[in-house]
Amino acid sequence: MKSTFTRVVCRILAASMIVLPLQAQAGVIGTEQAVAADAQGARAAVAVIVGRSEVADQLQVLGISPQEARERVAALSDAEVASLAGRIDALPAGGIPGILPVLVVLLLVYHFFIAPTAPAKDAGKAKPESEKK
Repeated sequence: MKSTFTRVVCRILAASMIVLPLQAQAGVIGTEQAVAADAQGARAAVAVIVGRSEVADQLQVLGISPQEARERVAALSDAEVASLAGRIDALPAGGIPGILPVLVVLLLVYHFFIAPTAPAKDAGKAKPESEKK
């Protein structure tokens, strides 16, 4: 009744389940370990942002050296770092909200002031043959 192919596949699967080792392992971690891992990730994210050249330049304009900024980030508590990382994640990427109003204003200026004063291109053209009749 069973085909030869089905028998071979079943035997290979059974042998592989017995011979091959199991790869998955599970363990329980404590709350402290999970919170510490979260805090380390947030601290690393803030450190990456502070280490960027644009941020370092802006901090120098404000009178804070990059080394002092890194020391201040290291001195923050876990809750402060998590709050700061959350605020950084909430910032818009690429500054689109800041540039959008500028683009809208430029479009309106073009539409109302520049486009109506442009000379019409079709004013000197002759009428097509279909309109002459």
